[in-house]
Amino acid sequence: MLAGMRFCFLLLLAACGGKAIPPDQNGDDSGPFGRGQDSGDGGNNYVNPECPDVGAPVRQDTCNVYDPNGCIGGNCCPSGSACYPVVIPPGAACTPEVYGSFCITAGVGTQGSDCSGTDNCAGGFVCLITGASTQCAQMCDPSQGHVCAEGFVCEPIDVPGFSACL
Repeated sequence: MLAGMRFCFLLLLAACGGKAIPPDQNGDDSGPFGRGQDSGDGGNNYVNPECPDVGAPVRQDTCNVYDPNGCIGGNCCPSGSACYPVVIPPGAACTPEVYGSFCITAGVGTQGSDCSGTDNCAGGFVCLITGASTQCAQMCDPSQGHVCAEGFVCEPIDVPGFSACL
């Protein structure tokens, strides 16, 4: 019995440790899940693409998400459109993302309505991925106090500087 336990213990020790992906003869374990040339110090040698520091994302506010007509500085959204918070991913490598508020064709969805994009929600609402589904949520300004309907809380969304009733 004791001999069998020693064998299992030795087998367990032999199975532990080592690399999940065997390196090639040069010590490179890059493969589909590797980390590149092994420096021997156990560190990760990943090198980011060489880009200049692109800085912070660019903010562009062309309208006011809290105004029914999207008016900002006397300029309002055209008829049939409303102001929505938007993130525009970088169009090319090494460029910052753009976020802010833009006039987009207005939808009709209100709090809790299913949506597949901002243009499915009415002005003053934004389409968000929630724990339940993708739904329209009312925009809110936390500095204005409690502006959400009963049972909802004004929380920041993934577009910096904007909040919605969740």
